[in-house]
Order: sequence, then C-alpha cells, then structure tokens
Amino acid sequence: MKSTVITFFVLGLIAVSTTIAVCAQANKKSNVYVAYEWDKLEEVILGSPKMLTVPGYYPTVEFGFNYSKDNKKWMEDYGGTPIEIADKDFYDKLVFQSNNLEKVLKENGVTVHRLDPDMLSKEELDYMQNLEKGFNFLYPRDPVLVIGNNVIETSLKIPMRAREKFIVRKIFKPFLESDKNIQYVATPSVSPSFKNEEIYIEGGDVLLNGKEIYVGFSGNATSVEGINWLQRYLGPSYKVHQINIKNFQHLDCVMSLIRPGLGIIVKEAFTGELPDSLKKWDFIEVPVEDANNLAANIFILEKNKVIIDERYTYLENELKKRGVTVIKVPFDALSQMGGGFRCSHHPIRRVPVK
Repeated sequence: MKSTVITFFVLGLIAVSTTIAVCAQANKKSNVYVAYEWDKLEEVILGSPKMLTVPGYYPTVEFGFNYSKDNKKWMEDYGGTPIEIADKDFYDKLVFQSNNLEKVLKENGVTVHRLDPDMLSKEELDYMQNLEKGFNFLYPRDPVLVIGNNVIETSLKIPMRAREKFIVRKIFKPFLESDKNIQYVATPSVSPSFKNEEIYIEGGDVLLNGKEIYVGFSGNATSVEGINWLQRYLGPSYKVHQINIKNFQHLDCVMSLIRPGLGIIVKEAFTGELPDSLKKWDFIEVPVEDANNLAANIFILEKNKVIIDERYTYLENELKKRGVTVIKVPFDALSQMGGGFRCSHHPIRRVPVK
C-alpha cells in the first residue's frame, strides 16, 4: 500500500521531503524490528533524568502530569526550575532508579541508548520554550513508534516534549545508514496552537500484537485523526483498533500484553468492548488506585519475563502463578513524574521467538 507521508532521510544532515512510502513485508533480521510487545528485547532507548525540570503550566499538561490537578500551582510557581534545585533528595532518587533500571537491562543482555539531552543543540533545546518551560527526557515511549521496520516519529500534545524527536533522529541515524530495510517517517507537525483536532500520536497509546495494532483514545493524548493517519500509513495488511479509555492518559497505563493470551488490565478504565483478538485473554486486574501510580505499566523483557515496581507484591504473585519470571526494582520516584516502566523505554529491536 502506498501513502504520501513526510519522510526524514537521516544521512548526514536530516532533510525533510515529501515522498512515497511503501509498507513492505517486514525484515525480521533488520537492526530495527518490533512486532509484538513480548518478543525478546535486544536493543532499547531508555529515558534520562538529565536536565529534568518542574514543567511549566500549559493546558495540555494538566491532565498528564501524574494524573493530578494538584500540581498546577507547583507548575505555575516553579515551572522551568531544575528539580535538582527544587528537591535535591527527590532528584537523587530519580537518578538512582533510572540508572538502576539501565543496570538491570544490561544484566539481561540488552543494549541501551539513552534519551540524552546532551545530544541537542542550543536551538533544539530552546524549541517550544516560548509555550512551555522545562525539560523532561524520562519517557522515550511517546515520541517514536517502531512497528515492523518502520520508525514513526510521532506528534505529542505537550509542547515541552516536542524536542525529544531531535534526539530520536540522532539515535536512529546510524541504523538508517547501515540498514536499507528501515523506513523512517514522521507524522505531520502539529500547529503551535496545539488544538485538539490536530494529528496526535503518542507511543504510550500504541500496543503491538503482530498485525493487530491497539491504539488508546482518551481525548488527552492520541487523537482520532492520529489513529486514522496511522492506519493509512501502515496500510491494509495491518488492522488498527481504536480502544476508548477514560480517566487515564495512555492505553499502556491500563493495559499490558505479556505473552499471547496473558495481560494486565484496569477494567474500570475502558468505555467499550475490547477488540475480538483480546476478548479471550487472561487479564490480571489492577485496581484504579494502583494504576494511578502506574502499576499496570510494566517492562516486558521477553515472553514470560518482566520488570515491575517492587511495591506491588500481589501483582508479582499473580504473574508467578502464571509462570512469569518477575524482577522487582524500586520505581516510585520515576512514576511520580507521570510515567511507568513502559513509558521509560522504547524498543529498537525485539527478537522474534517461537
């Protein structure tokens, strides 16, 4: 299926042009390949606590910042202040937990790239600062989607996060130079007015199950226009399912897919039926109170091997009952910033397993 998209060729300098993209049969041996949530993770982008600041207040951030409007005054009073200055102990805890996750990944054979703001130029760092002060590079799940051999640069609804895409481009540059199987595209840029009807796609809303792609719609992140764009780009060999949710920002806050037929769910968050391909799954239920602290948002290393927040012993027990190996790590500080384990990384390559 052919569709007109904006394509970024990352060879030397990144040039932007309009071209014809073809979603061909994916090459499973490519250096960039992801088809399922549970295939064995080989290479990943992990978030970075560098330059982390209190976000400036902007209407689209109100819902997403740890699911609480109580932080509004903090953002208005301290927006743009480094968290290392605003709360040194909390910042040190964030750094420890982020680096500890990197250590665990490397111990499990995963190659790690960091969403490192040191890779940005001054001009890139200044991008969108006129709309919202602050920096947050903790959560690389949202600014990109890897589906098959497609790298899709997304469009986010929070101005402060718009600059993450510049790091993503630099991380993928060597992959594009060495592997012709990879197609790098970008969704259309949103208007700086950030109106609701723009084409928004955020990686936290997108879960992969082969040719079945599940996309959450809460009204707070990915838009219907974005869902339609993704279906048109991927073409008829893929089925993109819109899944309506409430009171949460992203689909991966209320659903994880651990292996074929097994997942985690927050039932109260869904406003309609699940797609037929998910209806017979065995879902471990997480209560809303825990989901607000990202308990359902876990890290899947491979089929039957996951990382979870050490606070949730009941979740560990339910997973172990089902034959899943569980690694527990501290993550409470990182989740306070509004993102969980899945938010904190984006896979570059997952190895297909039988």
